[in-house]
Amino acid sequence: MGSTEERAFEAVILANSFLDGRGRAAIVEFFPPSVVELYDAVILRADWQNAATLTERAFVVIEVLDADPALAARYQADVDAGRLGFGAGEDEAIDTAISEVSSRLGAQAAPGADDGLLGGDEAAPSADDGAMAEPPADMAEPSPAPDMAEPPPPPPPPFEAESAGPPPVTPLVPPAPTPPPADGGAPAPVETVQTWLNADVQGGYTSLQAGLPYVLDISFGERSATAAGAAPTAIPFEATQKSVDLSVQLVSTDFEVPPLPQLIRVGRDGRSVGHVLFPCTPLHAGPSKLSVLVDVRGNFLQRLELEFDVGTAKPVESTNFGRPAGAATTLEPRTASMQFMPATGGYELFVKGVTDQEVFVQITEDELAARIDGVRQALLKTVKDPTFALELDIPADRGAVALKDLAFAGFRLYQAIFGGPFASEELKDVGRWLRDSLADDVTTLQVVSRGFPVPWALMYLTDRFSDDALDWKNFIGMRHVVEQVPMREISTLPPVTTIESTPDLTVRVLYNDGIDAQMPSHPVAAQRTYWENRAVALGEGTKVDDLKAALAATATDKVLYMYCHAVASDQDSDDSYLVMTGDQRITLGELAVYAPIDDQLSSHPLVVINACESGDLSPNFYDGFVPYFLAKGARGVIGTECKTPGRFASEWAIAFFDRFFAGEPLGDAVLGLRRDFLEKHGNPLGLLYGVHCDTDTRVDPALAAAGGSH
Repeated sequence: MGSTEERAFEAVILANSFLDGRGRAAIVEFFPPSVVELYDAVILRADWQNAATLTERAFVVIEVLDADPALAARYQADVDAGRLGFGAGEDEAIDTAISEVSSRLGAQAAPGADDGLLGGDEAAPSADDGAMAEPPADMAEPSPAPDMAEPPPPPPPPFEAESAGPPPVTPLVPPAPTPPPADGGAPAPVETVQTWLNADVQGGYTSLQAGLPYVLDISFGERSATAAGAAPTAIPFEATQKSVDLSVQLVSTDFEVPPLPQLIRVGRDGRSVGHVLFPCTPLHAGPSKLSVLVDVRGNFLQRLELEFDVGTAKPVESTNFGRPAGAATTLEPRTASMQFMPATGGYELFVKGVTDQEVFVQITEDELAARIDGVRQALLKTVKDPTFALELDIPADRGAVALKDLAFAGFRLYQAIFGGPFASEELKDVGRWLRDSLADDVTTLQVVSRGFPVPWALMYLTDRFSDDALDWKNFIGMRHVVEQVPMREISTLPPVTTIESTPDLTVRVLYNDGIDAQMPSHPVAAQRTYWENRAVALGEGTKVDDLKAALAATATDKVLYMYCHAVASDQDSDDSYLVMTGDQRITLGELAVYAPIDDQLSSHPLVVINACESGDLSPNFYDGFVPYFLAKGARGVIGTECKTPGRFASEWAIAFFDRFFAGEPLGDAVLGLRRDFLEKHGNPLGLLYGVHCDTDTRVDPALAAAGGSH
């Protein structure tokens, strides 16, 4: 395949074929072994996971072959042998991508250099030379890619005759960026290695017996056929990293297990260097749960739960929990992390470095909901105050009233969880750690939970409550940004934390224009002006159909921002709804039908729901909408805990996007805004914004500043 056009054609057809909804089975059925091997290598790459267009995916295919000459040779041999044919494109999206790839390859080619990767100098066999038919028509076809605004890299210098060796080969895609300086900047490129977590009972067993000691053997690598439990694991590696040290710990109330974690080193091939062994003894007969917790430098990665039926030969049941499909693979260190899991009559809590084992939190769902509702009522009272509703600057006397109301409700929430009448000393120790020991310089408090929808930012921490000694700094949200990670059963690989702004940063903004008719500050008009002056690829809308389009499988937006009304249902999350212009409404149930989660958002957008002046918005709203957006493939969700005054919501959004687009990590931006609005305006409403996203998420490269500030 000598021409640039032929190379582009093959790369695009292969990339499009790899998107077939049937996955690997379709590739095995229609392609020779070299393409199956290529597929296996391509789909595990982070840049494939992050690619938003067919053009970007085609360059991933090219880069994989470029990096593996042996695979490229096997692929070319199959082409030369007539085992691979491509037919004709005859599709607008494919033709557009071929044109774009061909254009970039042509611009990159150096005079006299071998076009290289996908075939060398020989022409590819035509469709009439016994070639295989083009991939089936039902294979997934993404939407046309946008024009590539990024200029190609300059060609290498001409080859000099007196130099030794062959002329340099022009890279087919821009080289990976160099690692950032130690004092900050964007994170290094990340690749995700797919492997298996294996939990074996040493020596084998027919059934476990209460009181007898056993050894649980933990390793990573190929799936073990004898394992009591095995689960797929996605481990992030930086570009130059050869191995990663994972921390593994067992927790259980049904087994006697060691109190400390162990480190295990995993290589880039997905195999661990040796095994880690944990003695464990069943404490009783019957159903008994043993949890294997895995983290990277304190940052939650995975939880494998093994359910044994001690005393019987019943097979072990295992459940693999991890981050949502759209969450981040780049796991920065976390020094403070809590895990909550549902249990009979309450929840099990584990805090690494604070508790040896899981601690029981005896609070029912109804009791927890009542305390959360108390916080919500205090919030509603505050935002309904005319001063908060209409003004940005809050007088000290009105701020003091709000502080008393919110602090009381936030302290009762803290008491109910960590200091209730049935709280153990171990649980009270966690409360004291959270209140007294967690340093102010710990920016991120990570909370990994399942079914524990606590508004953490509004929890008020103090030993004894006193009306005369209240301080905004005692709210968790003024000390830390809480990274709320929903614990979900692992399905697909997540993206990296970087939102790439090249060749452009695509942003979809959806408004409810009716808000301006209600607000003298005209916040919608202010935001339209702001977005028109931002250097982003902007799409706007005001209707329910615009929202459906933003959630279609063909959408390529990297940020989805909604400034609208939202209403929660206390009875059924399916009945919670968003309100667009003209009082057009769409419920969560309708979204699930008309924009189903099976239609994955391959661009993994950050979703920001800025719900202002809503009739009723409670944490129940996010119980439904956050899981929906994460299941759709969103990398995270930012949303308000209750209705928010329109002017403040507008000012907050402008200030947030200014900081976030400037390259500031998402968590730093949210925490900084809370403190800035309080310090400069006496306004605490930044506490209303909850973060259901990796707080290290950032835009890279950073965008130039634009007008609009608080």
